[in-house]
Amino acid sequence: MNGNGTNRTDGNPETVIVGAGLVGAVTALYLAPRFGPVTLLEKRADPRREPGGQRRSLVVMLSARGWRALSDLGVADAVRRICVPLHGRCGHLSDGRTRLTPYSRDGQPIWAVERRRLHQILLDAAEATPGVRIRFGQRVSSVDLDAPAVLVEDRHGSRRLTCRRVLGCDGAHSAARAALEARGARVEVRRLDLAYQEIDVPAGRLDPTITHYWPTGKAMFAAHPLPSGKLSGSLFMRLDGPAPSYAAAHGGQDLSEMFAAHFPEPTAIIPDIAEQLAAKAVSTLTAVRCDRWVWRDTFALLGDSCHAMAPFMGHGMNCGFEDARVLVDCLDASADWAAGLAAYEKSRTEDADAISRLSYRHYFTMANPPREETAADVLRGRLTALFPDRFVPLYERCAFTEESYASVLRDDQRLDRLVAYLLARYGTELVSAPDDRLRACTPPPAPTTATLEDSGCS
Repeated sequence: MNGNGTNRTDGNPETVIVGAGLVGAVTALYLAPRFGPVTLLEKRADPRREPGGQRRSLVVMLSARGWRALSDLGVADAVRRICVPLHGRCGHLSDGRTRLTPYSRDGQPIWAVERRRLHQILLDAAEATPGVRIRFGQRVSSVDLDAPAVLVEDRHGSRRLTCRRVLGCDGAHSAARAALEARGARVEVRRLDLAYQEIDVPAGRLDPTITHYWPTGKAMFAAHPLPSGKLSGSLFMRLDGPAPSYAAAHGGQDLSEMFAAHFPEPTAIIPDIAEQLAAKAVSTLTAVRCDRWVWRDTFALLGDSCHAMAPFMGHGMNCGFEDARVLVDCLDASADWAAGLAAYEKSRTEDADAISRLSYRHYFTMANPPREETAADVLRGRLTALFPDRFVPLYERCAFTEESYASVLRDDQRLDRLVAYLLARYGTELVSAPDDRLRACTPPPAPTTATLEDSGCS
């Protein structure tokens, strides 16, 4: 509506992107030079004008997939200047031991970056790109897939904006996705039984080149270094159940006492932990799975709108950036948008399911470290060392390659089956057998056939 409350219809941008977050900005940067004008609609105010308005986690992780997109878009150097390289994660165990796990076997780091500063670089780059227009304070309430068009609400009222196509980059609670659900898409939006609080950790007490975490089995505290030298901490606990949980805190147990009992080392490091726990918001975690991502030649979903995942592998943003890259690769390789969008959906859905599964599983791997390695764990490690090109650690393949997440998961499952086979056939004595015997006992890899899901569109 206009100021007098009447309906109005705006002009026709080539592409409307719903959501101007990290993935929306990257998608606009990829699309505009290839396919014409793009309008980004964001329901929130411009975050560059609200320095205290950070709503999301303070730090995100950049790995190979994210860097590929940033390099394609010409902003990698600017982003790298505000990043911290992290070479591994250190588990501070309850018995006083520490366990350092390098992120890669050859010393490659992943990179921690403050979400707010990364977002600012991407928004600035998008605004400087010919054909890109960003409009803040614009809430998209519905999408008409047939027109196509979006219904937009702002402080002046509502209006209908028609366009050539609509891309939904508006997060786990996507309004754009609702249009696809109305056409029969099966969508699962699941609140995980974990919640978190973001905690500021002072500089000077922890190694600033690695991620730190304190696992207790039923809760975990993690701290990621920032360029300032401080660390961005996160307390993860169950929403429900007995202590440690947020339900127990709501039921009368003192949250700071609960924290101190389970995390004595971080308690000693963070002098104002009680005040932070009392003041910081408790945020829930949402997982999204959607079996359809596109509609004909006019609509597609990217990022959290179709595959929101737990944050524990650090791949939600990287996977969203890869969505945008694969989308334009598929469009570049196709005769029309219908074929390109169909190829994009086919390429990405299995990968998104795989990394979502891996991300949730990774929390339990970190939060419940075994006191002793099992025979299977030791044999896995030996196979990885003896056949370094054949058996690459799962985390390393996810973080430092652009291989299909689905193929990485399948290969990891094959390794599980191989380890089980070797132990069943030769017994646990194989774990300590000489290298030559272990090599001789290990069957050669079975031939595989590449698929579209493995290769993407590039």
